Amino acid sequence: IIGIENYESSPKATFAKSDAQYFAEYVKNGFGVSDKNLKILVNKEATLIESFKVLSKWLPGKIKPNVTEVIIFFAGHGLATPDGKDLYLLAYDSDPDLLEDTALLRTNFFIKIDKLKPKKVTMFLDTCYSGSSRDDETLLVSARPIKILSKDEANIPKNFTLFSASGMDQISSGFEKAKHGMF
Repeated sequence: IIGIENYESSPKATFAKSDAQYFAEYVKNGFGVSDKNLKILVNKEATLIESFKVLSKWLPGKIKPNVTEVIIFFAGHGLATPDGKDLYLLAYDSDPDLLEDTALLRTNFFIKIDKLKPKKVTMFLDTCYSGSSRDDETLLVSARPIKILSKDEANIPKNFTLFSASGMDQISSGFEKAKHGMF
């Protein structure tokens, strides 16, 4: 579970931290996931290196091939490349102007998890790839008031179910009265 509200180099993703905390309670109470099988990274904890450590060190020790069901939740910024071809998830320390070097390519995220051979993966992505924040701030310094449209979903393994907070040309929004994201 990753929730990044306050980024080092990007606008705020309003309520993303509380969304992650609510989701953690949900999987514990709703699915019966124990604390030892739950990893939560919020804000400064959710650096690119820490995210890779979870994917490369922690998660492999939790998955029994063709038996384990994995639940992934990410609340924060996503961003598509200017041509819309590649989709990235931004870590706390990602720089939107240096996507390839500082953010997690979503396809690689899927590949790393799929290589562990889980029985099933359910992903909740409370992010968008439009180039705007939940508060309609632009993520890219070089971008003017434009929206980046990504190409259609691709490269999602067959045993993955993906729930997304928004379409590729939409903004993932917050709900002020409830103090969490709409998703």
